Amino acid sequence: MLRQGGELQSISWEDAEQMMAERLGAAGDYYLFTGSPGASMSGLMSDFAGSTGGQVVRYDPLAEAPLREASRITFGRDVVPWYDLEEADFLVSFGADFLESWLSPVRDGRGFARMSGVGEGGAKGRFAFVGSRLSLTGQNADEWLPIQPGSEALVALAMANVLSGGGGSAGPYRDIVAAYTPENVASVTGVEAESIRELAERFGEGPSLALGPGVAGLHRGATAANVAVAILNWVSGNVGTTVHYDAPQLEAPSSGFGPMEQAITAMSGGQVGAALVHGSNPVYALPASSGFREAFSSVDFKVSFASAMDETAAVADLILPDRHFLEAWGDATSRPGQWAVRQPAMRPVPHFDSKQTGDVLLSVATQMGQDLGSATFYDYLRTRWADLATTAGAADADAFWHESLRTGVAQVGVTPSGSAESLRQPDRGLVFDPPAFDGAGDLHLMVYPSSRYGDGALNANRPWLQELPDPVSKIAWHSWVEIHPDRAEAMGIRNGDVVVLSTEHGSVEAPVWTYPGIREDVIALAMGSGHTDAGRFADGNGVNALDLLPSEAEALSGGLVHFVTKVDVQATGERRALAS
Repeated sequence: MLRQGGELQSISWEDAEQMMAERLGAAGDYYLFTGSPGASMSGLMSDFAGSTGGQVVRYDPLAEAPLREASRITFGRDVVPWYDLEEADFLVSFGADFLESWLSPVRDGRGFARMSGVGEGGAKGRFAFVGSRLSLTGQNADEWLPIQPGSEALVALAMANVLSGGGGSAGPYRDIVAAYTPENVASVTGVEAESIRELAERFGEGPSLALGPGVAGLHRGATAANVAVAILNWVSGNVGTTVHYDAPQLEAPSSGFGPMEQAITAMSGGQVGAALVHGSNPVYALPASSGFREAFSSVDFKVSFASAMDETAAVADLILPDRHFLEAWGDATSRPGQWAVRQPAMRPVPHFDSKQTGDVLLSVATQMGQDLGSATFYDYLRTRWADLATTAGAADADAFWHESLRTGVAQVGVTPSGSAESLRQPDRGLVFDPPAFDGAGDLHLMVYPSSRYGDGALNANRPWLQELPDPVSKIAWHSWVEIHPDRAEAMGIRNGDVVVLSTEHGSVEAPVWTYPGIREDVIALAMGSGHTDAGRFADGNGVNALDLLPSEAEALSGGLVHFVTKVDVQATGERRALAS
């Protein structure tokens, strides 16, 4: 559809592709914004942008950029490691919500079920949650250590101190670990020294695993916190057994906010002639303070490949609806050597007149005089899988392809496992003390991914998802503010009271839900609500928690910070019945 006179009008695919080719040819520099499109689609986007003068920028609100940077600092591997929960007897999460929204909940849920199940001898794994708020993951823990906001690194280093004999086996981090004894960090973390020491001793008794702070704990010291957790896993002998850097997660979202920040500056400065958006909704999924909406709106030619309306498509000049994943070809690679192919499960629904984005890019490239080697995305995919067949040593590429279609997966080479890793001397300045929070007072705002729809950027307009009760609060359809009951009583508010949350960056209104599984100096608000142009089931339901956050990248990793500000809470005098 083409926007003319402020209204969207129908346009043929032939005319739309011709227009796109002409406008990109005249645009000069342009950006292609995307999320996690899959291996071959990602390759095609890079080929297309590289041959036509564009630049690909990947952005995911739930990206684990600090974890990736911490892996590079500690072991020289710029990857997101692979975690094997099933092999652990004792698990400590420093806030990572691995059963809900962190990295791979399906894999980790299966591993956790096997770890925590009762074995033949009657033994079972144990799980401790170290964080300021009990998520659904935390509620499955055997014990909870409610630490001061942002103090994960101190607890992890103190545990490493106990297990390494004061830092003796911590390699280049010996002096750092030696400085953080349980007694030194107890007052700052809010956890007694004896509790930290006892937790460390149990952690060191057998196969164990420590997980970092996760997305909800992405504060200004998130990379240092992940480094501290990596050190703890190292001194406990977990690297190569329950955590693997040699066989990492290849398509885990881990791109930082830095490239997006640069793109916003370039668009605002009039340096960009066109902008394409696929598999992402940055107008919604970035804080309003980022200025993305204004910068994107100022670009002369804006194209969205959204298969359904969203906030970014609502300001685009041309909308070329992508096919639903059940109608389209695609592939993915989760670990080195492991590939999966996705084939259409149904014919395209003619009513929607959609077209796979890969086919559009190849057609536009041809009209711009660029030969990317394939006429359709299916052909492009087959060519890449023929190369995989060669790598796998298959004598017949067609037979390899058909077997992959039958099973859905393919093993290409050997997946590394258990190779030795060595701690490296850090090449970045690391500060392990709790980070500063914006604002006054003592109430820290935790913005966390929804267990129902994650960041909600692309999937909130689904009535069955909206009416699905949150597993912790049992609330559906709208946002709520989590406050500890004692703090709520001291403030004179109760369940259902509508309050205004204000930070230095914005304000929202939402009803209160008192929750004993949160510290008294923390309040929490879930992502995913507050849409304005996503459809009738999402629009107007709840608030967008990102509007309360700054547009700031963590210094070391470039990740967008979420746990970064304090908040003022004021009752409005109004009440709202909680939908549950």
